[in-house]
Amino acid sequence: MKIAVVGVGGLGGYIGGRLAQSGEDVTFLARGPRLAALRQNGLQVRSPDGDFVIRPVQATDEPAEVGPVDLILFCVKTYDVAAAAEPLRPLLGPETALLPVQNGIAHLEQLRAILGNEVVLGGMAMINAHSPAPGVIERPGGPHRLEFGEMGREPLARCAAIAQAITAAGMEAIVSPKIAERMWWKLVGVCGASIFCLMRANKGQVWDFAETPALMHQILTEGVAVARAHGIALAPTLPDEMVKIANTFPPQYKPSLLVDLEQGRRLEIEAWNGALVRYGKAAGVPTPVNDVIYACLKPYANGVLV
Repeated sequence: MKIAVVGVGGLGGYIGGRLAQSGEDVTFLARGPRLAALRQNGLQVRSPDGDFVIRPVQATDEPAEVGPVDLILFCVKTYDVAAAAEPLRPLLGPETALLPVQNGIAHLEQLRAILGNEVVLGGMAMINAHSPAPGVIERPGGPHRLEFGEMGREPLARCAAIAQAITAAGMEAIVSPKIAERMWWKLVGVCGASIFCLMRANKGQVWDFAETPALMHQILTEGVAVARAHGIALAPTLPDEMVKIANTFPPQYKPSLLVDLEQGRRLEIEAWNGALVRYGKAAGVPTPVNDVIYACLKPYANGVLV
């Protein structure tokens, strides 16, 4: 497949790197220090499945140099969605699919408004990867799965082709006929993990206090109620199940929101707890714990306080 990867952070670098390693025609769209690092040093990936380097790397900051592609792997942060999507029209062909991996829901409306309803798939990633330096990707382990599907219709042949490429690259691919439900599931989950961000602590530092898992459970319960009010049938047992999953996390676990906060970077709080609060208000569903988390973290949405 001819693939363009937009956003060469942890997810974009890792997924794109695996696809390039397996022989797909992958071009990375990057700017500034990331583009310079890719051109100079290649893409370095460290993973329990084996380290590798892609060199030379096909990388550019000009979508017009790439031309129409089969797949756009869209991996930017939620606050950069509109700005990153606007220049991508030269990548579009008659069968092009854009697979977003952001956590949240609202970015789908942005993408479809800019690039067209037929182009945009629903998607979510269950992959823990980060970029400690430009052109360097680290995946410590854990799930290794991409889920995606057509929005509001049965999967087309392009989904099968994407799944085949992902599987051949050594990752798990699930074509879901209910991708909107799965995206809501992930949104509720990342909102639950924001408790560690509020407490400024990793799991090992706070999880043994009974109030911590109880508070996470309440965040998740609010999320399920909001989703169900919007016609998304998340299971009432989801809060119990996600707290059990959190029990299995290693003591050093930190959600990406906390890592970004500690490093003074912008936060995706508007697309996560902020979105859940707004969806709750629209449906008349109270979200008191998410309200508190959103209020406490919103001042840091653009990075460190000045």
